[in-house]
Amino acid sequence: MKKLTSFAIVCGLSLLGASTTLTQTTYAKATQTTLGAGTYKVGTDIKPGRYTITAQNGSGNVTGSNDLNIILGDTTDDGLGQVDSYTMYLKKGAKVKIDGIESTDFTPVKKRAYQTELKAGQWVVGKDIKPGRYTIKATSGSGNLTSDEGINEILGTESDSDLGQVTQTTQTLHRGEVLNSDLEGIQLIKK
Repeated sequence: MKKLTSFAIVCGLSLLGASTTLTQTTYAKATQTTLGAGTYKVGTDIKPGRYTITAQNGSGNVTGSNDLNIILGDTTDDGLGQVDSYTMYLKKGAKVKIDGIESTDFTPVKKRAYQTELKAGQWVVGKDIKPGRYTIKATSGSGNLTSDEGINEILGTESDSDLGQVTQTTQTLHRGEVLNSDLEGIQLIKK
């Protein structure tokens, strides 16, 4: 569950002559949403929050703010780099564009826990991944593995020197780092 907006409720409490201000934060809950092809705004068409995005009918591109740029389909296709789901946080004001997909579900992510088997998506170290040193191995598909702290690899289940694709990379993941995976599946093996 992510922070949508915050507002302060100011209460003039007098306690032994002292004045106190009470601040309350309101959290939004992501809401199940199904959308067809088109352009949408988070906060208007989709509530802000963390979602797993899946194509229910068809395949095509899903692009937008927050580094969202995937080929999504109701099945996987390693040759196209197509994944069957993508998990990410959608911030208020972000745009989401769906091309070529008749029906796309945005399903709220209700709980977060440390994982070592990850599907395509944006994963936060300290929330989804325990900080530490890992060998990150492709288990399904091929695509980009990047982070906001400098990881930039093309991973796949088979190496390809023409593409610069490797089957695994060893990295230290730091609390707060965001790991972006376009692969259908990766495994994190603790070093």
